[in-house]
Formats: sequence, structure tokens, C-alpha cells
Amino acid sequence: MSSRTDDRSKEDSGALLALASEIAGRASKDEAIEAFVTHEREFYVKVYEGEVESLSSAQPRGAGVRAIVGGRAGFAYSTDLSTEGIEAVVAQARDNATYATPDEAVAVAERAESEPAPIPGLFDDEQPEVGPDDKVTFALTLERATRAADKRVRTVEEAVYGDSEADVAIAVSTGIAGSYRRSDAWCYSVAIAEDDGDTEIGFEFDLGRGLGSLDANEVARQAAARAVGVLGASKIPSARMPVVFDPYTAGQFLGVLGSALTAEAVQKGRSLFAGRLGEAVASGNLSLIDDGRAEGAPGSAPWDAEGVATQRTGVITKGVLTSYLYDTASARREGRPSTGNAARAGFKSAPGPAPSNMTFDTTGEGRDEVLGRAGRALLVQDFHGVHSGANSVTGDFSVGVTGFLLEDGAPVRPVKEVTIAAPMLEILKGIEAVAVDRRWLPFGGSFGGATTLISEMTVAGL
Repeated sequence: MSSRTDDRSKEDSGALLALASEIAGRASKDEAIEAFVTHEREFYVKVYEGEVESLSSAQPRGAGVRAIVGGRAGFAYSTDLSTEGIEAVVAQARDNATYATPDEAVAVAERAESEPAPIPGLFDDEQPEVGPDDKVTFALTLERATRAADKRVRTVEEAVYGDSEADVAIAVSTGIAGSYRRSDAWCYSVAIAEDDGDTEIGFEFDLGRGLGSLDANEVARQAAARAVGVLGASKIPSARMPVVFDPYTAGQFLGVLGSALTAEAVQKGRSLFAGRLGEAVASGNLSLIDDGRAEGAPGSAPWDAEGVATQRTGVITKGVLTSYLYDTASARREGRPSTGNAARAGFKSAPGPAPSNMTFDTTGEGRDEVLGRAGRALLVQDFHGVHSGANSVTGDFSVGVTGFLLEDGAPVRPVKEVTIAAPMLEILKGIEAVAVDRRWLPFGGSFGGATTLISEMTVAGL
């Protein structure tokens, strides 16, 4: 990256931190103020049949402000960062606090004794020099390569490239003040394959810190392969049998679990894990980690959305539920420290608890080894109806799937229009192996899925 671009970015980060500190400094004696200020540079392009179907770029810049007085929290945001705009948004947050229900647990984060160390690789220094033409060309290449990957690919429903560069500053009247920069780039392709009257869809994606880390040809090949691979799929007889989640579906399953593992969900009685702390909830060889500092993961940052240092938290350790995920308020309700899991959708939203980067610890086996252990099993490539069929409160899990029947660990036929079902705690206790082929999914959080073998589930087909 050129020194000119680097200097401009440093100036922007410094200005945002100064602005956040100025806002937090407006706190009166009997109140606390938290300022979350961001400047993003966003780009998105979608192509269809060799043409740009839609393209957008934006630079949202604004501040989210929380004012807390006597356990009452008020939130307001503004894109007007002038002196008058700052005065107005602070006044609005204070006014909103007067209408809030008092809660003794509501508070801003306290300053730690030391600041968190930087996380390597959060920003791709080459990304600011990538121009719009390069990004459009990438998306066109992705579509063209998907179509060319197999003659049975009839069309490409979507080929998309997007990215974001963000400067983030957080300041709190308790003395917290910090900033960081991050870049993100992603792409995906949706292939539609057709053969002998059967039509199937294949989805594949890639993500990284910049365009240079994305592989259009590999995404195209995988999208086409996923579509073509299930052509001619059919039901199989109903049975109790081993089930294998591939990394994509394993990540989706973790997404369902993640919403039930925040302390707020537990405290409100909206979690299947309520009252189970210290209990065995999974197989003894299984551990579940949430790590806000995981290098290369999309949810990593040195601070959470309240200015608390992020950390690695053992949620399930050798089968035992050892911790929930806490923000400041949910932690205060239990008289314990936050785990650094406050999150926001941006400066327009107040913080709330959420996973950062959640993943199962691997059992050290490769994908082929895990598939070999499965024997005759169902390999699940896609879920259908996961939002309606998975309930993180009751623990019910019943979803339609597409995938492959395995014999001796090798795929022998494609499968569709079958349903898999089991209580989520039963699934956790039945996990026998987690492969080393982890990949991160940034959907509703950041979840690291890997090839995962479950000893037995109900498969409903013919």
C-alpha cells in the first residue's frame, strides 16, 4: 500500500478516536457515556449473464451513543459528526434514557489495567489500491468460470463480489479509548445445473481480508460441483444411521447453538442450555470454543462493541458446559466479568451479546479419515428449513437435507427430500469426530465448521 494511503488511513483512525473520546468526555458527574464511531468503505457488485446487474458503493460514517443514568440506558445515533451533531445525539441519548426501564445491571464497561494486543492480519494493506474495475472483473470471471466448469451448468443465478474497509473507534467515560482497522472481502456463486429433466442448485463462497486472497476459479469449480453432484438425487429409506455434516452445514448448526449460548438468552429462559452450567451436555471428547482473537476469522477484533478486550472462552470443555457468553450487563447480573462478547450491527445499533468466532475443537483427523469412520452414513451438504426446523429454546432439530449416501466412507448416490432429526443435546452427545478442515462462515456471526461425524440421527425418507 502506498504511504499516501497509509497516512490517510492513520489520520482517519486518529480522528475517529479523538471524536469518540470527545463524545465520551461529555458525560456529567452522575452518568456514563459510551461512543462507538465508525467509517466504512463498502463495495458490492452482482453480475448475471456477463453483465453487471447491480453495483453499489458507500461510505457510511457515524456515531452510536449510549447514555446511562441510574441504570437507565438510552441509545441514539447520528451521521452528523459536527459539533452541533454531537451535541444533538448526546442529548437524544440522554432523553431516551429517561424512558427506559431501570436495570441495576445496565452499565458501561470499566477500563482494564492494560490494552489488548493488536491482532495480526486484520487489514489487507493492498486492498485500498484495488479499483472498481478489478472488482467487477473478478465478479465477471467468477460467473464465467462457474458456467464453464461443467457443461451441465445451465446458468449462474448469482455471482457476487463484495468488500468493506472499516475504521472503528470506541471510547467510554470510564477511560476506555481504542481503535482498530479491518478489511473484509467475500464472493459467492450460485450455479444451476440441469440434466435429464432434473435441476439442482450449488452454492459456494470464499472470504478473506482482500480481493487478492479470494480464488474465483476454485469458488466456481466448487459451486458447479455441488450442483452437478446432486443431479439425479432421490430419497433413501428411513433409518437410524450416522450422519456427517460437511463444513458448511456444521457451521450452520453452530449458528443455531450460538444463539442459545449467550448469557442473555439463558437469563431470559430462551435457551436449551439454561440451568445446565457444569453439566455434561456433549460427548466427552468434544470442546466448543469462542475466540474473539482467532487469526484469520471474520469475527475477530481487539475489543468487543463495548470496549472490553476480546478473549478465548471455553464454552464446552470435554463435554461439560463451562461458560456462557457475556456482555457487560449479562455479566453484572451474575457478578462476573464480561467475556468480551458484546456485538453490534454497526453504529446504528446498541450492543448486545453474541458469539465472536465459535468453533468445535478438532479431534485431529482429516476429512477422509472421518468419512471412513462413518461407514454407511448420510453426508449432509445442505440444510433446508433450518430457521423453522431448529429451535434453540426447546432444542428440537428437524430439517430437510440434500447430500450423499456413504458406503464405507465413499459417496455412492446423491440424496434429497429427506429429513434428519434429533434433539440438539443428543446431537452434541453423539459427535464422535471433528476433522481439521475448518472453514469460517460469516452468516449471523462467525462460525467455524468442519466435517463432523454424529453417531446416529433419525433419517426420514421413503
